[in-house]
Amino acid sequence: MEKFLVSKGPYIRSADDNKRTTSKIMRDVYIALLPTILFTIYKNVIKVFISGMYQSVYQALYPLLLLIIGPLFSIILELLCLFIIHRGEINNFKDLIEIEKTEFGGLPGLFFVLTLPTYTPLWIVLVGIAVGEVVGKMLFGGFGQNIFNPALVGRAFVAFTFSSYLGGAYLNPLEASIDAYAGATPLTFYSKLDIANITYENTVSPFGGLLNFFLGLTPGGIGETSALAILIGGIYLSIRKVIDWRIPLTYIGVVFITTFFIGLKVNGGIWYPTYMILSGGLFFGAFFMATEPVTSPKTALARVIFAAFLGVLTVLFRIIGNMPEGVATAIVTMNIFGLAINQYVIKLRIAGKLEKRFIPGLVVMIVLFVVLFTYTIVFALN
Repeated sequence: MEKFLVSKGPYIRSADDNKRTTSKIMRDVYIALLPTILFTIYKNVIKVFISGMYQSVYQALYPLLLLIIGPLFSIILELLCLFIIHRGEINNFKDLIEIEKTEFGGLPGLFFVLTLPTYTPLWIVLVGIAVGEVVGKMLFGGFGQNIFNPALVGRAFVAFTFSSYLGGAYLNPLEASIDAYAGATPLTFYSKLDIANITYENTVSPFGGLLNFFLGLTPGGIGETSALAILIGGIYLSIRKVIDWRIPLTYIGVVFITTFFIGLKVNGGIWYPTYMILSGGLFFGAFFMATEPVTSPKTALARVIFAAFLGVLTVLFRIIGNMPEGVATAIVTMNIFGLAINQYVIKLRIAGKLEKRFIPGLVVMIVLFVVLFTYTIVFALN
């Protein structure tokens, strides 16, 4: 008799056609986050200790404490929610754990913390995780049922609600001692510049050069600054087939191409789009947030369309809107349309209207849209 596996997604098949368990997928995500976490500890804890610029041991260890408290509080909240929802089915703690993939309930909290400023007040961290877990995840039915990325729901909430508390919390004591940073992240610094003053010397040089952006030696979210560390984890996830490489490649590519043409308007060279993709949380969002199996489309073409619009929205929020970052808001916004895009592509394919010979034409249409969008932004900058 055939045996059927009935459980919540996400599902990914391995090479031997056996169903890869959710546990293995989530374990790969933890492994992929290790380079980012280790770099975060080096930059915000070890270097600060070596410099001796910290006011107390608590201040020096605070980023490390957030990395521990964030996922731990996320797990506690999830267990509490599960206990309330399934209280009639639970006889002991083991039953509570087995109801859902609770052992990986720490991921939303960990992701959330990695997007925060280094010295975000602890009470804001707890509130943000609570909103992400309860509103962004458990109210939709828990693991595998959410339509929004829980970590980004919490991040968007604290960004809009407690922005005044977050602005000065990005810099660790070592970074705060560098006058050129002026207490700001690169994108916040950029947002305050007049168009005529957007030059390499005024925009990039204060932070030491583009290599510093790639390595992560600039102010920013606690786990978002090192494109190198994130790229290592992203490549690992792509090789393990946990994420689809099309999403980060399309997302980053659209932002690069769009800002390249915008850069021509502000007299920027190739440094301008490079600066834009290496700044803020773009790499982290592209590899770890936009690719979440539950909230991203399931078909290849739908993922490309999804990622292209992510790039368009991110540039729109950064250049025209009053959002220096824009990544979290863009991803949460596109989470609304991800399922619809996926269903539309599937319906076209079932109806026989999406043959392979039509796909190049669709790609050209997407490119034309991006070009038109870019022209609109350049016009708006006049």
